[in-house]
Amino acid sequence: MSGGNLVGLILLSMAWLYFLGGLLVNYRALRLSLKAKEGEPVPSGMGFMPGLVGSLTVFFSLPALAGMGIAAPWPWLWILLPLVLDPYCLGALALMTYHRLRGRSTPPSG
Repeated sequence: MSGGNLVGLILLSMAWLYFLGGLLVNYRALRLSLKAKEGEPVPSGMGFMPGLVGSLTVFFSLPALAGMGIAAPWPWLWILLPLVLDPYCLGALALMTYHRLRGRSTPPSG
């Protein structure tokens, strides 16, 4: 294994760990914010970065897997999956906003 391949392996491993750790942090923050009562401080997660890093990691991992002879069907599905799994990415934010607004009796002003 050359030095460049070793650095690439280390970077991919770090990106996968960041994605998985960030996913856990975001789900914990989401769970605590949904359980929070009115007026309580709401914890913040890591934002959309773990989903974005996970998507980029899958994008760079697929060619490495193809080089080993492992072909992943539907590569765009696997690339977009971390963005769907992360609770603070756009799709999940829209769902949370809908959930919060559905509980109100009057529409928000402003």
